[in-house]
Amino acid sequence: MSSGPLLAYALNGEPLTRHQGSPLRLLMPGWYGAPNVKWLSQIHAQEDPYLGKYQARWYRTLRGEVIDGIKWKETAVTHLQLKSFIARVTANAGRHTVFGVVLNDGTPIKSVEVRVDDGPWHLATMDPSTKEKYSWKLFTYAWEGATPGEHTLVSRVTDVKGAVQPTEEDLKNKKTFLEDNSQHPRKVMIS
Repeated sequence: MSSGPLLAYALNGEPLTRHQGSPLRLLMPGWYGAPNVKWLSQIHAQEDPYLGKYQARWYRTLRGEVIDGIKWKETAVTHLQLKSFIARVTANAGRHTVFGVVLNDGTPIKSVEVRVDDGPWHLATMDPSTKEKYSWKLFTYAWEGATPGEHTLVSRVTDVKGAVQPTEEDLKNKKTFLEDNSQHPRKVMIS
């Protein structure tokens, strides 16, 4: 009942194709793709979560919480978890620029940082043209002093609520691949 969900019947002025979800598709901004239902023919309002085949068995995350030992908690895949990643590195006249992407649930972003070879974290610059609430947010980092050889780059994002993108170690008690928003190291070769 919030203002976020959309019922789409067209894309760029053209009716949706069958592949896109025609005749009607539900879009849930800030959520993973699982609830973006295609081929919608009816809406049934109910108090309890819908537990169809995919919602009850596949679109689930299993995490172990440490409470007097490990207690397993299963949750539905819903809102996007805070995530950033390095997409590419470009070189121009000896200068290197790191380009990356942030995905999130629409909560405003406080900062994105980049680290090279386990060094200190450095603040990246957000692209102001990608500031829409639910859009992919792009960032750049000017990598000074890049030396020839293989390097490992990683990014992390923090939102205004203080949530920080977790490391792989932070998610060690997560047993399913869905919602893996861990920091993802990217190896690059500088020549």
